[in-house]
Amino acid sequence: MTTEKKHENMKMVIIGLLVLNILFGVYIGFFKRDALWLETLKVGGADNMKLAVQLYQDDSYKQQQKTTLEQILGSMDTTGTPTQGDTSSTDDTPTAVQWDTAKFAAILKDGYVKGNKNARITIIEYSDMLCPFCKRHYNAQTIENLIKKYPNDVNMVFRQMPLPQLHPTAPLGAQGAVCVGKLAGADKYYTYIDKAFQIEEFTEANVTELAVGLGVNKASFATCLTSSETIATVNAQVQEGQWFGINGTPGNLVVDNQKGTSTLIAGAYPTETFEAEITKILAN
Repeated sequence: MTTEKKHENMKMVIIGLLVLNILFGVYIGFFKRDALWLETLKVGGADNMKLAVQLYQDDSYKQQQKTTLEQILGSMDTTGTPTQGDTSSTDDTPTAVQWDTAKFAAILKDGYVKGNKNARITIIEYSDMLCPFCKRHYNAQTIENLIKKYPNDVNMVFRQMPLPQLHPTAPLGAQGAVCVGKLAGADKYYTYIDKAFQIEEFTEANVTELAVGLGVNKASFATCLTSSETIATVNAQVQEGQWFGINGTPGNLVVDNQKGTSTLIAGAYPTETFEAEITKILAN
């Protein structure tokens, strides 16, 4: 009897475990179903859910998210280590850039020069105003400090290089800068940029508010902001930077206007890195 009772007890334990397992499975099944139902509601229905699944499984999307996360983590770095918008690059050394007299002449003519227009050295900064590295670089006043230290020898030109694959609204902010420069001149262009770097996402409303706050006519700005001419201007500046070998932001060209040479400093480097290049130019 004792043996039979043990077998009976064992059988009851096994049955109990099976029941618990089934109940747990049913719970998980319903939980997953409810979770999926909630996510489907969030994206606006089953058709949108299918598109979302396709997006999340796309390799290019995964790489984009990886790059964005790396940028965010880099922007949180407090060690002072220089970093780049293009995290695939590991070359920390300033590199010589191909020279094109016509291109540089056009940039100095059409761009907005900050500082002494007759300075020997021009630093051309290609930047995305939503890029965390660019924000750190610009807010640190890296280039502006050089202009203050070398008022006769250094000036700068800020060029637009929005990266919509990383920051979808960046082109709108860049278009706003182009329009402010066109409608109100160089000083307002740089004031707009100062304020735009404090914005985390651009909309037609906030860039218009920013421009109008600087005294730009609202109707004229609205006409300019999304015009084909303005979009073409921003795209041309992006292509210009790419031609110089800039594939991440911020990209800084240190140009010796006297000798007709230029060097690329690719990344959010401290003032000392630029100063070493300036000292080398002025010594020759």
